[in-house]
Amino acid sequence: MNRFNLRLVARNTPGSLERILNTSRVRGFAINHFEAELDSEQHYAIEMAVSSERNIEQLVLQLTKQFDIRELEQRRCRDAV
Repeated sequence: MNRFNLRLVARNTPGSLERILNTSRVRGFAINHFEAELDSEQHYAIEMAVSSERNIEQLVLQLTKQFDIRELEQRRCRDAV
């Protein structure tokens, strides 16, 4: 199973966190960790770890299409098998 860490910056709008979680689920990724913190500019700084047999590029592409997402960075976990 491939494991990846994602770092996102998203606007604080109604439903923004739910859309991120739902997109991940619909694309076939299990969420192993999710942490969101609201900064002084009303943006969420999000750290999430996902795993799947699917290609991470599919998830990244769909997340970047969301109007709330301002930044997205992906990293493959070192302990990925």
